[in-house]
Amino acid sequence: MTTPERPWYRWYVLFILTLIYAFGYVDRQIVTILAPYLKKDLGVSDAQLGLLYGTSFALFYCVFGIPLARLADGWSRVRTLALGLSFWSLMTALSGLSRNFVQLGTARIGVGIGEASATPAAVSLLGDYFERARRGTVLALYSVGVYVGAGASLAIGGSIVSAWERSFGHGNAPLGLTGWQASFIGVGVPGMLFALIVMLTVREPTRGRLDTVPARKDPHPFASAVRDLGSMIPPWSWLRLQALGAPRREYARNFVYLLISVALVIVATWGTNQVLSAGRKAVIATVGGFDITSNLVQWVAIAVAFYVCSNWYQATRLGDAYAHRLITGSRTFAAVTVAGAFLAFAMNAVNAFVFVYASRTLGLTASAGLHLGIIAIIAGGSGISVSGYLCDWAKRKHAFGRLYFVCVTATAFSAASVVQYLTQNVTVFYCAYAVATFFVPMWFGPLQATTQDLVIPRLRGTAFAAFSLGPNIFGLGLGPYFVGIVSDASGDLRLAILSAIGVLPVSIGALLFATRSLLQGEADAHAELERFNAETRGDGYVEVGGPQLMH
Repeated sequence: MTTPERPWYRWYVLFILTLIYAFGYVDRQIVTILAPYLKKDLGVSDAQLGLLYGTSFALFYCVFGIPLARLADGWSRVRTLALGLSFWSLMTALSGLSRNFVQLGTARIGVGIGEASATPAAVSLLGDYFERARRGTVLALYSVGVYVGAGASLAIGGSIVSAWERSFGHGNAPLGLTGWQASFIGVGVPGMLFALIVMLTVREPTRGRLDTVPARKDPHPFASAVRDLGSMIPPWSWLRLQALGAPRREYARNFVYLLISVALVIVATWGTNQVLSAGRKAVIATVGGFDITSNLVQWVAIAVAFYVCSNWYQATRLGDAYAHRLITGSRTFAAVTVAGAFLAFAMNAVNAFVFVYASRTLGLTASAGLHLGIIAIIAGGSGISVSGYLCDWAKRKHAFGRLYFVCVTATAFSAASVVQYLTQNVTVFYCAYAVATFFVPMWFGPLQATTQDLVIPRLRGTAFAAFSLGPNIFGLGLGPYFVGIVSDASGDLRLAILSAIGVLPVSIGALLFATRSLLQGEADAHAELERFNAETRGDGYVEVGGPQLMH
């Protein structure tokens, strides 16, 4: 189906896609406002809160992100979005029926799987609705959904809990639900209804329309997605190596990946168990006299993520020459991903515990969620809107402008966050939170736009998913857990949060390293586009629209 000619329609599509992003962040972030009630009713520790907020979501978000991005690159992106939204909204609603940590963690896994479908498909759609010159701004506007959703999760979640406790504080609640359970259900159900609006009003544009020549459609999109998923999970990953004609050394390399994963589980679980007193080791279950702690679950999840991503890297290197040269084999792409990973580590660590810290240290109640939510929406939305214009301006002024821009904003976020978590004054806390939240979103759009300039059009969705591995596995998977484990071990949540902020200089170093090869990376993408056109011209499949080279 062709893109409608009406000029307003693409802005309507951007609005709908931004709302989908907001729904995702409401469902993802609502754990933060409900954390004190989860601790009270389910007896979870700070480390387990980090696991619920980050790891249980991030692992499956990443594992399914790549095959679902492949599906978005080859199938209907609108249907992919609508089905994903329906599924994760259902799993959010089911979170409200949880009676223990395991049930809630399982539901959070479902949220991660569903949300993995959304952004790759949305970014690909936006690439066909807006020309390249506007994509940095458009991606920044799209990312406003992050802060609308994050703010709404605080405001709506806190309001539902407060209203529920006022109305049903004497044990007469419907179905015996608590306030936090009602909050999960209350934010999950609307998402399922909104999926119908997506299906009925968003049109699938011709892929590659703004790149002059339409891109060829994958004749077997589901098979490609399943193949990508299988390439990450044994034994199918080994069969994939065989199908690719991999030499024996590749099987040995895969075995080394597996050994590293097992060693990570053993060493990291032992180490984190050692830093906790016996009373703080959260035991989920006991099997044959062996205690399964939340630390074990955490590191098994991280090890699985490492192994499946290693399998995907290996399969991509052997089976998709273009994806390997431009994504997995590009040092520029790697440096930008590392920068995003450490930025996400610090920012997710801070955001996961903002209300827990405020309630524990400053005595704020659930009603404060409305104040925090309004601040998040206004400050975060303003920051991300401004960042789109500023990063495009910076790119026009200097070849490395986007990367320098992120360095400056990361430094500003760090300074504001230090003030926020050192003050004992509620007003100063709110003000510093507003300043920090203003700068939080200013890294994602510029870095994502940078990675999109490093690939050819057919790899946009895959590039998004590949870049997201660092921020999601390392940033979301480890950041909140790091704060939780340090807090449990030291009894000092402030120290834990400030320690997480301390990793930001690594991001700045990675960005400065990326400037050394950025121009070459963009030139490589341009050359690969020419090569791809030459190889596929006989099939009637030509892509244009590589990066704009700046020298």
